[in-house]
Amino acid sequence: MLTFLFKVLLLLAAMAAMAKLYIVYYERRLVFFPVRQVNQTPRELGLDFEWRRFLSYDGHLLSGWWIPHPKPLATVLFFHGNAGNIGDRIQFLQYLHEAGFSVFVFDYRGYGESEGRPTEEGILMDGDAAYEELTHQIGVKPEDIVFFGRSLGGVIAAHAARGRPIRRLILEGTFPSAGVMAEQMFAPMRVPGFLISVRLDTVSHLKLRRCPLLVIHGTHDEVIPFHMGQKLFELADPPKSFFAVDRGGHNDCYMVGTKSYFEQLQSFASAGA
Repeated sequence: MLTFLFKVLLLLAAMAAMAKLYIVYYERRLVFFPVRQVNQTPRELGLDFEWRRFLSYDGHLLSGWWIPHPKPLATVLFFHGNAGNIGDRIQFLQYLHEAGFSVFVFDYRGYGESEGRPTEEGILMDGDAAYEELTHQIGVKPEDIVFFGRSLGGVIAAHAARGRPIRRLILEGTFPSAGVMAEQMFAPMRVPGFLISVRLDTVSHLKLRRCPLLVIHGTHDEVIPFHMGQKLFELADPPKSFFAVDRGGHNDCYMVGTKSYFEQLQSFASAGA
């Protein structure tokens, strides 16, 4: 009897190990979709900008754009999502600039012209390095900076905001953690969150922030469901506010929300300035 139980336990352990290896192998391909070729720059839209090259803490050379505004309401440090590169965000950057913001946007390692290969630890370091570039090299004061993270970029923005005296933090279409997302994505397979090796724990990072938070989520988000945004907001400490974009998807809230969307950004970013 004991021998039989031992064999069963051994089989279960082997199955769990195989499941773990399978998930580890594929999860990177589910999390990161970098594109190297930058097909557009702000120049195509008539925006003055400056290429910025800077080092992450482990020596990877990163690439970004500084798009100054003559009379900014604030400066947005934008953390993009998991696919493409900064060249795919041109229209949104233009709208931010037209709304009165200076913008600094950059590519994580492995994206666009930034060196390396994306990992969770690496992209979090890249977010910290972008903040140092913006404050120490470009010279923007922390109290004039708004972090804006979309989707995966929201995790990086929340991490970079920990303990820093920035003005505001905005998260759009972001999930509470990779484990929570995995449990939903792999629900038919009944994969528990603890088998996921990447943490991407937005909520834990938010516990250490010092600034007000705005959570934006589209009610029709097809990638990260609306209830995930609600859960993230529920778990975050105050001060905080929530803005639901009616019928907004994962990547088009700024187009669906149009005027009200940017008025919300302007009001939140300039409050207390």
